[in-house]
Amino acid sequence: MYICLNRVTAGGGLPFEKFVELAASSGFPGADVEMGYGAARGASAIRDLFASKKLRYGGWGLPFDWRGDQAKQEEGLRGLAAQAKIAGELGIDSCATWLMPSSKLPLIENWLFHVARLKPAAKILADNGSRLGLEFIGPYHARRQAPHEFIFTPGQMLELADAIGPNAGLLVDVFHVYTSGTTFEHLAQIPAKKIVLVHLNDAPAGAVTSLKDSNRRLPGDGVIDLSAFMAALEKAGYTGPVSLEVFNDELKKVSGQEAAQRAWAACKKALPQYTA
Repeated sequence: MYICLNRVTAGGGLPFEKFVELAASSGFPGADVEMGYGAARGASAIRDLFASKKLRYGGWGLPFDWRGDQAKQEEGLRGLAAQAKIAGELGIDSCATWLMPSSKLPLIENWLFHVARLKPAAKILADNGSRLGLEFIGPYHARRQAPHEFIFTPGQMLELADAIGPNAGLLVDVFHVYTSGTTFEHLAQIPAKKIVLVHLNDAPAGAVTSLKDSNRRLPGDGVIDLSAFMAALEKAGYTGPVSLEVFNDELKKVSGQEAAQRAWAACKKALPQYTA
């Protein structure tokens, strides 16, 4: 496993080339990928950019609003096909998206909606050698945001993934593992092929039911046993990118360079065995 810089943590407003440069100059061994950059310029543009900075590839996200207007879905899928082709050429199989844990729709209707919208995307990714990671969202407030609770644990999400396609699996965010009440022992039992991407961060102290999705900590600044989390992933057989995604107001107040440097320093202190 190797830790990658995520734009949420630092460099969110930078052009992609500058974001990659920021990740490298701050010490990160990898950076998340903007596949639209490759679709516009060719796979070699991303390959050369990352090679020049000696960085490894992180994950990437579905490039269209699959939850939105049905009339726009075909256009979105065409854009995905162009990006999936680039990802396939680069050998990057870690595409992902997130699912809200509550909805205005009753459970079965919402389940069928997600299958209908995500199955075509999963098929396009499969045709290009990529997987689709589905991120479960754990915080209690998000589960109560709409009238009907939906999926918020990895076990439930794997059931939905099976209905979407054989290449569908999980985006495992440690904050959501913690807030959903999932044990690391359970996480360690998930087949490696079903873990598409991982997000790293930490949670502040306090009752788990009171934690907000938008308030997270850098590794080591919170209460989650991150060494145990990484050990569970190792036991599961996961060897891919671990994207450092930290929603934190304090980081937003400093420059991108300072935020990235703080982030990498926190990773090195909290997880020395994965940052040497």
